[in-house]
Amino acid sequence: MEAIGSLKPEALERATITLERAFASDPLVTWIFPDSPRRLQALRSLYRVQLRYGLRYGRVTQANDAKAVAIWLPPGREISHWGMIRCGILDLLFRTGLGPLARLGAAQAVLARLHQKHMPEPHWYLLVVGVDPELAGRGLGSALVKEGLVLADQDSRPCYLETSLERNLSLYQRLGFTVLDTASLGKGGPAAWAMRREPQPSR
Repeated sequence: MEAIGSLKPEALERATITLERAFASDPLVTWIFPDSPRRLQALRSLYRVQLRYGLRYGRVTQANDAKAVAIWLPPGREISHWGMIRCGILDLLFRTGLGPLARLGAAQAVLARLHQKHMPEPHWYLLVVGVDPELAGRGLGSALVKEGLVLADQDSRPCYLETSLERNLSLYQRLGFTVLDTASLGKGGPAAWAMRREPQPSR
């Protein structure tokens, strides 16, 4: 694995493709965007916005030429509507119909409630971590998460994430996360798990 480093703005499109490929079959994604041909366009727009948000307001790390990417938001930084607009979320309106947009809004509302309920104190938020499928199974995602956890431990802050893939639970648990809650992300939608990790003192 190449060294982990910050994502450079010129690598944003490569990172966007990585996340699009990584989440193309995610249960939440396929529920929000059931139309497969339109899904990829919508995903590319959505993850481009999230990466821009991370570059502007948080911390985006990458490895292997941006084929593995993580977006972290630091303590005190929440996702804001205005910030998302500045980063281009309105472009998504032109790439989805009302149905997908409504499902996306419903899912985001549930996730926001979970987040606010369980993490009232300052914390590091792992917004997304994804690896291009061609490099899956090499530990790149775990390495990116661990790199961020070191900073959180140095900061003596807890970490938080959500996942809609049940098979990811054991991976995050091995990294010190515990399940806080689970909820349906909308009528007929998949479940999501909220997870928290307490800061761990250096040995």
